[in-house]
Amino acid sequence: MTARDSGRFVDVVVVVPARDESARIITCLRSVRISLQHALAAGAVGRVAIAVVGHNCTDDTLGRAERVLSGLPHVLVPDSMSTTVGQVRALGVRAALDVLPSRASRPSGSHGIATARDVWILSTDADSVVPVSWVTDVLALAKAGHQAVVGIARLHRPRRARSAETAHDRLAREAYRRIILAGIHGRSHDHVYGANLAVRADAYAAVGGFPSVPVGEDREIGAVHVIV
Repeated sequence: MTARDSGRFVDVVVVVPARDESARIITCLRSVRISLQHALAAGAVGRVAIAVVGHNCTDDTLGRAERVLSGLPHVLVPDSMSTTVGQVRALGVRAALDVLPSRASRPSGSHGIATARDVWILSTDADSVVPVSWVTDVLALAKAGHQAVVGIARLHRPRRARSAETAHDRLAREAYRRIILAGIHGRSHDHVYGANLAVRADAYAAVGGFPSVPVGEDREIGAVHVIV
């Protein structure tokens, strides 16, 4: 629910795993910041926090993230211990929930989230750009009673003349388009991307969080098929 409906705010944490993404992390986090600010201005969200997990980074990914996130509650997590992408995302969730303002007043348990129906965990990737309405769209579906939301991810097409596009580029783009279309069924779809995934905190805890798997951690978490 939103603050306008229940007298309490929904809190949102955003988790961004990254590995040597200094060239793209600024664009990603700017889009996340804008989306959070849009939700705050709309009265759809109360407290927010962002966690960026720098997994085995050898560049300035976390330094650049710090500059973009200045003024927002956030945590930057250097990570050299995780061995799977599932562990990286799970580490980010724990870190984000720990830094969320006023979480000390919440129930104890798995980082206080076992009964936290007013906290949502949003996930994206460091090479992704989220739309302005990303957070508000998720929370509109939360208000409707959904416990998890998955959205489509589009491939970025470089700004260059079509004549400069290679045959490989065209084949890859067309193959991805076919994959997307094959998984869409009316207003539902079969696609689950960690780059566009949101789960209510108590539901996240109930399914055990992101599993420790090298790939497919997003599908394994068991999201509801809803297009954002």
